[in-house]
Amino acid sequence: MFFEAHLDLLQAAAEANRTRSAWSGYSPITPPDAPQAETFLALHDGATLQLSVQTQTFIAADEVSPYTGKSLNVTYSAPSADEVLGGAAAAAAALRDAGVEQRVGVCLEALDRIHLRGQEFAAVTSHTTGQSLNMACSGSGTNALDRGLEAVAMAWAAMSRVPGHVTWQQTFGKSDVTLRKRFRPRPLGAALVIACASFPAWNAYPAILANLATGNPVMVKPHPRSVLATALAVGIIRDVLTEACLPADAVQLVVDTVDEPIAARLATDPATRIVDFTGSQAFGTWLERNAGNALVFTETAGVNTVILDSVRDLSATMRTLAGGLSLFSGQMCTTPQNIYIPDAGVLTDDGRVSRDDVVVALRSAIDDLAAAPRRAAAVCGALQSESTLHALGAFAERAEADGTLVRRPAAYDHPEYPSARTVTPLLVRVDPRRGDQLPDGEKFGPVAFIIDCADRDSAVEHATASVRRHGAISSYLYCTDDEAVDAIADAYADAGASLSANLVSSMPMQYAAAYSDYHVTGLNPAGNATLTDESFIAGRFRMVQDRRQVEE
Repeated sequence: MFFEAHLDLLQAAAEANRTRSAWSGYSPITPPDAPQAETFLALHDGATLQLSVQTQTFIAADEVSPYTGKSLNVTYSAPSADEVLGGAAAAAAALRDAGVEQRVGVCLEALDRIHLRGQEFAAVTSHTTGQSLNMACSGSGTNALDRGLEAVAMAWAAMSRVPGHVTWQQTFGKSDVTLRKRFRPRPLGAALVIACASFPAWNAYPAILANLATGNPVMVKPHPRSVLATALAVGIIRDVLTEACLPADAVQLVVDTVDEPIAARLATDPATRIVDFTGSQAFGTWLERNAGNALVFTETAGVNTVILDSVRDLSATMRTLAGGLSLFSGQMCTTPQNIYIPDAGVLTDDGRVSRDDVVVALRSAIDDLAAAPRRAAAVCGALQSESTLHALGAFAERAEADGTLVRRPAAYDHPEYPSARTVTPLLVRVDPRRGDQLPDGEKFGPVAFIIDCADRDSAVEHATASVRRHGAISSYLYCTDDEAVDAIADAYADAGASLSANLVSSMPMQYAAAYSDYHVTGLNPAGNATLTDESFIAGRFRMVQDRRQVEE
């Protein structure tokens, strides 16, 4: 009932997937102002949301706004593992038998309805994750919707390649044999999607909808301190399923607590056949090793590197890099962390600039951003967790004690929320050649390590070794020598990492375009899945056939 209404959009998305061109299926969402956002939030104050199979267990989630410090005061149904798996099993046959077009139509209609409520979703996302309202409308709004549509279009194309029916003829000896063959996609089984606290939509939408489109009932488990935005999306999908005469429990919300988590229990149950995970590298690796009956897709974390070799305009490059370090207070999986500067400094169109002066320029660019409250609010947002702020403070104290501190992680003054949990980047300068230690992996939050190195080649060698050991989701290079860029891109590719070179513009350096940019390579420890290549889709279903002979 929904497929035909959205067919033009679906076909355009499939074409964008094929051409990798710049395209969006959704118009921009106008950010609400702070009072409007709080009005949207108040709509759910005191609510109890039943978004799963019937259960007698409910949880008042520990959701506190990073801006106001107030509880969202929302309670959710919290089925046990057995209950939610039972609900998925009960919905499986109807979802499977609905067929490709009906399931894809449900996905497309749900995306459309989420988009129509974009301002409400932005308000809720902002007050659960700490994203600014601008980012919640873009990165967690239209861009997340596009990533979801991208996955649906990829799934539809993959399932549509094989004809449903064929007549097959072959001669054997002196007789002709005619068979009627039927080919049907069949889902793998119940799917678990585990979302992260700081960016719950961007990775979850593709996973939820890829599973649903291919016929797998979905159990959606948000982070226990960042539930509501995911819950609203699940609620919309359940409404659309009901209107399509399909069981609402084909998509269920699974809520747990920090003290009593449920994800490991669900992931290791033999009835769970697919797991999609976004979060820590430790738990992602555990899932890859222990969810033995399931196909596991992970995006975890890595150490994203920047090599500063040569630039056209140092000031513009430092503003871009300062923005990248500050964007969403460094809580993005694409945030740069390790910045390599050669002993000879950085070559610019105006001559060579010493490493000390480059460090000063970067610190000044961050200070300038932090000193403009409205700009800082739009770029930095707030920290999702208090624990991140404490960890940054402790790290800054250690860096000051050992003489490596360049910039403290200072708060900025939020223009609407004076109590907001705000912070701007910590900078630490180290030289591994003199024994300075780098953290063993990602340091979550707005922290960057400026690494003294001998030259460009040693930077590439150290950075690519880091990719192999720790993983990387985004890598960055500034170099004006095109031949050198090609060689360095090859070195990163050999390490299993993508590379962005010479990004200096109004586009955030971390921006990843749906339908065009592949997110995570699956070739290094930062995750085994890629949004959204065909391998992200293909394993979620298999083709089964039956054939019968036709008498001549």
